[in-house]
Amino acid sequence: MMYDSKPGAPGGGQGGPVHVTLPRRDPEPATDCPECAGAAVRRARCRLAGDMSGVSDCNVVVRRHPHE
Repeated sequence: MMYDSKPGAPGGGQGGPVHVTLPRRDPEPATDCPECAGAAVRRARCRLAGDMSGVSDCNVVVRRHPHE
């Protein structure tokens, strides 16, 4: 296997640095919106079950749900 950078180069020939940030906070559901409230309940159940993919899916629903 070959790398683009030479040994001793910044990154040790393994590529550039990795920057890690904190995850986003869960969005708050809109008040008086049954769909957002349902997504928040599903999100809580997914979190308890350890299903972080489900938590992320519910967060997308809450963020993208249109409100007037």
